[in-house]
Amino acid sequence: MLVSLISVIYCIINVIIAVYDFSFFRIPNLLLAMLLGIYIIVAPFYISLEDISSSLIIFAVVLIISFALFSFKFIGGGDAKYIAVSSLWVGAQGILPFLLIVSIIGGALALPYLFLKDHMGRCSDWVWIQIQKAETRYSFLQYVWAGSGIGPEMGKRENISSRMIPYGIAIAGGSILMMVYEPLLTLMKG
Repeated sequence: MLVSLISVIYCIINVIIAVYDFSFFRIPNLLLAMLLGIYIIVAPFYISLEDISSSLIIFAVVLIISFALFSFKFIGGGDAKYIAVSSLWVGAQGILPFLLIVSIIGGALALPYLFLKDHMGRCSDWVWIQIQKAETRYSFLQYVWAGSGIGPEMGKRENISSRMIPYGIAIAGGSILMMVYEPLLTLMKG
């Protein structure tokens, strides 16, 4: 029962991250911290110390590699942090399938952005406007979106390039698919 609840919360946070990245082209640290915090709280109860150690090693390696990719401007900083936190959840056993799934989803995501660039931009703008409206009506949502209604994104979209693809969607998709097919990969073993 608890594992199912954790899985649902995990998936909801990932969906929120995907929507946020689609509309703002940013991934909030608050949501990443929530994923990390849930793992830290739950892992000791379900995972052996050895599995936690191997997951932490995978996390560190992915973080180093993803920040190297960020330094060469291949991926965004939020994407680098997000894929590292997600890799912690899938652990050593799930890292290769996870990266493969994220790559496939990312490649599929690139196609509409290449061929329907203007349409995707309008769609992203529409979601962004709806979020801005919701934040105006329900101010607590600004905390979910890490202050998007009062921060640099409020009322302008100049930080977004037509060449950008919100890769957080692919990471969220891979994270959710891994959770659906292998719920809490290592957590279920314990």
